Amino acid sequence: MFSILPAALVLFVLASLFKISFIYNVSYVLFGVYVLAALWSRRSLTDLRCRRRYQERALLGDVVTVTLEVQNRGWLPVPWVQFHDRLPLALISPPFYRTLVSLQPRETRTFSYELHCRQRGWYQIGPLTAQLGDVFGLNDRHQDFSAGAQLTVYPKILPIDELGLPSKSPFGHLRTRQLLYEDPSRVIGVREYQSGDSLRNVNWKVTASSGRLQVKKLEPAMTLETVVLLNLNTTEYNRSYVYSASEMAIVVAASIANHLASLRQEVGLLTNGIDPADPHVGALAGYLPRKGRAQLASILELLGRVTVVAEQPFLPALRAEVKRLPWGATLVVVTPRETEELLETALPLRRAGFNVVLIYVDYPNPEPFEAAHQRAAMLGMRAHRVWREEDVDVWRRQVQSAV
Repeated sequence: MFSILPAALVLFVLASLFKISFIYNVSYVLFGVYVLAALWSRRSLTDLRCRRRYQERALLGDVVTVTLEVQNRGWLPVPWVQFHDRLPLALISPPFYRTLVSLQPRETRTFSYELHCRQRGWYQIGPLTAQLGDVFGLNDRHQDFSAGAQLTVYPKILPIDELGLPSKSPFGHLRTRQLLYEDPSRVIGVREYQSGDSLRNVNWKVTASSGRLQVKKLEPAMTLETVVLLNLNTTEYNRSYVYSASEMAIVVAASIANHLASLRQEVGLLTNGIDPADPHVGALAGYLPRKGRAQLASILELLGRVTVVAEQPFLPALRAEVKRLPWGATLVVVTPRETEELLETALPLRRAGFNVVLIYVDYPNPEPFEAAHQRAAMLGMRAHRVWREEDVDVWRRQVQSAV
């Protein structure tokens, strides 16, 4: 920006040499304008306030509206100010928002733009930069008013029916044929009293009408803790399908977690992917099983942020975490494909009392998966294949035929 200070100095020197009062006056005016412009722009920048408001979490496909609130808290007008907000290219194009406005004294104005959540991820919004000047156009000043903020876009969540999981799947279901314990809230009939029955289960109304002691017949029920184990090591995926297969693995993990949380079951997630908000190199990041919507929100946020990694083996990290896993839990292993090391790791887990379910996401063709499915069945484990959403019906038929 052109500065009049050098011109004022030159005129002052000429006035001193030639003793011309008119040049003195011009130089004084230029000095005064320069000082006034500098003080004006500095004061305007001090009185300027900016705030960005938006929803920090969103689902895939949502449109997030970002609102910028700009306030001039001073008594001087701001002739012009330009705001520039840097944005992620995956959410908006071009990857910035820019506006030029003028503000009256004590005026507040709001502006808004939209971000289209087309892809899951952890995105930085900003920084928000303001450039303003004085009424004479002599001074420009810059300032970052808002540091980078984050927006987490959750992965896509498919209804569990679309994933082909049958109602009697081992994922933390509410009913069971295994008589672990009987749920007193699930009365399915009455039967005659037997020695050892608790008197608390006696149905006194039926006893009075039949003349014989009758007890409530209760339905057996159990709650299985479930841990989704997500393998995002890119070296284990086919190079041609790393992105699509790993994203499908994340979708499967999110869908299973959402389904279990809707059934009020305990669910957790462990993954070897890198969480940029809290990186754990060499260890599995995630959460052990817990109930509640807060647990689901934490899992979905992690799946929204997580990035795939290279050369971070999954199975050694899993073996190191076995001691932390609750005994008897269902372990849903979401991994690219069958390997000998995977079966050698999963079989001891099953023998140790865990219920192991294998979900493969890197089998483009169903024929190679059939052999893996049969080997898992021989070892007492269930294996499923998910390649893309269009293959859901194929997987459903496989699951139903295996039941």
